Amino acid sequence: MTAESTSTRDHHVPRMYLKRFAISKGARHQLVAAEVRDLERRFKSDVKNVAVENGFYWGSDHNGVPHHEMEKYLGELEGVATPAFRRVLDRGSRPTDDALPPWPPSNETRRALSWWIAAQILRSFRQRARLNLRSDSTPDPPQAFQSANRHNAYIQELIEPLASIIFHRPWGVGFSDYCLLTGDVPVLVLNGQDHDEQLIAVEYWDIYLPLDPHRCLYLPGIPNRPTRAFDADHRLKLHPGHAIALNNAVADTAVKHIFFHPDHDPTPHLSPRQRQSLEVELSTDWIPRYLVRYEQLAHGCGVERKWLVAHPSPADPGSDHRADDAEVVDSARILSAHLDQSVAGFAEHESTRNSPSAHR
Repeated sequence: MTAESTSTRDHHVPRMYLKRFAISKGARHQLVAAEVRDLERRFKSDVKNVAVENGFYWGSDHNGVPHHEMEKYLGELEGVATPAFRRVLDRGSRPTDDALPPWPPSNETRRALSWWIAAQILRSFRQRARLNLRSDSTPDPPQAFQSANRHNAYIQELIEPLASIIFHRPWGVGFSDYCLLTGDVPVLVLNGQDHDEQLIAVEYWDIYLPLDPHRCLYLPGIPNRPTRAFDADHRLKLHPGHAIALNNAVADTAVKHIFFHPDHDPTPHLSPRQRQSLEVELSTDWIPRYLVRYEQLAHGCGVERKWLVAHPSPADPGSDHRADDAEVVDSARILSAHLDQSVAGFAEHESTRNSPSAHR
């Protein structure tokens, strides 16, 4: 391995995304990072110093010559996705403007975000670890790029069909009074994060992506579409219990750190499960399962942009930002509703998709 291939700082979560959870101070963008195995161990950091690994995407060609083509490719996808994020999140400037964008998004925006989401599902440190665990071979010094080559080839193989599946899903864009966090695995495939058949998992299960401290994308999967109501793009407002459970899901899925805005601390009600080693988690299907049920916003309804920065008082009995123990318990009950039935449905769906007559 050359010195050059270990000197690059490769972000497996793009900085342009993490800036949405940060305070801008000139050229610096500062967020809070907390360790998932000890949430009290937290620190403020510039986005350039988190979710980064030295030489993570360096691979080698058939002649053993090192290259950094995957990092360049992912950077191009980010360049196209950046204005798409702006079109979704940065419309309006007055406090009374709608915090949610006109929906559905244009095909241009949808396509850019679909490829970005697909890349983020595939490019993560967690995905690299899963591929290494499933591999029969172990990287050693003469094959220093073996792990990266395997991962890069996996991204190259699946990103186009995965982006197509995501593009054709119904999309929900949502607002949460309760603050949202993200992590080093920002795109969640609820109940299918570590499944060996990622295309099938993404096709079937819900997909959740926090966009900033109060907005998110939620793509309901097959179990969440019992009627045609969720077969179309829609807007939604998360109940605080949903937000708390989804924050926990992000913390349970992250490998090293969760991230949140310094002015939007969502951790007081965070109660992730006690973490195992990553190898144990990946080999035992450890991640908790969720099934989110939510209501769509009625046509013409929205949320004023002032609530992106001005939180309702937690002491206000009418505030959606207030959350108590009973609410957390109730949210857990809601999120686990019909889950056994959905898991059984996924097994049937997977069997059908893997049958010799099925086309992928």
